[in-house]
Amino acid sequence: MTNAEWKKIRSGKASHNIHDHPVLRLTKSQANPDSVDWRDQGVVTPVKNQGGCGSCWAFSATEVVESHYAIATGDLLKLAPQAFVNCVQNPQQCGGTGGCEGATMELAFNLTATMGMPLESDLPYRGRDATCTSYTAAVKGTGYVKNPENDADALETAIATKGPMSVTVAANWGGYGGGVFSGGCNSANCDLDHGVVAVGYSKDYWLVRNSWGANWGEGGYIRLSRASDAVLYTDNTPSDGVACKPFPGSQTVGGESGILFDTSYPTGVTAGESNVVV
Repeated sequence: MTNAEWKKIRSGKASHNIHDHPVLRLTKSQANPDSVDWRDQGVVTPVKNQGGCGSCWAFSATEVVESHYAIATGDLLKLAPQAFVNCVQNPQQCGGTGGCEGATMELAFNLTATMGMPLESDLPYRGRDATCTSYTAAVKGTGYVKNPENDADALETAIATKGPMSVTVAANWGGYGGGVFSGGCNSANCDLDHGVVAVGYSKDYWLVRNSWGANWGEGGYIRLSRASDAVLYTDNTPSDGVACKPFPGSQTVGGESGILFDTSYPTGVTAGESNVVV
């Protein structure tokens, strides 16, 4: 793809209101495991493909809700990202103007409290904006919490103790074909512009699930180097995907591809009005 085409795919982004969000530092009762991969626990659905719609934020949130529901109940459901595309309201233009033009995982998590999420089979993905209509909620939540910014230990602890996490990254990954990736940011800029899911880690990398289909990367996944866990970068274009109005001029982001800046997960994920197991 051309750079413009990659930008369009990534432009759904994910973000949060930097002026108003809950932050929680989890307390460890013991040392974190050396490595975690939630796929091994059977709580991660197959890789999805957002297509040409900038709905990565909706896919990230959907996939994390799926996993947290499976961890809580033992049932792995396929939920509908189209519900977020259709129904999440984004008046502060957080990460975009809504739908295929971008919103945030945090806004999506909040929608699980007001409307819940339907099954994919009840509201199939269309890859385009559509009107929000009523649906039967298979899963509901109570909202979300955000992990501390630019804190590798906090993200590792959250993954180890809670499950997969929604994360925002600078997805300069067009040529990625496998291996441990590094070099996604530089000293001049680290433009966060894409929402994905951290499903695990090792001492050397973060294991990240993308939404560009299973033919991309390592079966739809990428391993991001942890060599930059302590490195901070400047994002000079927060309005591209990790801020709400009023947009700041810049923000400091950490880790490979800026993965440590904006990380969150849903709370209170339980069954809604229907429950059909995959």
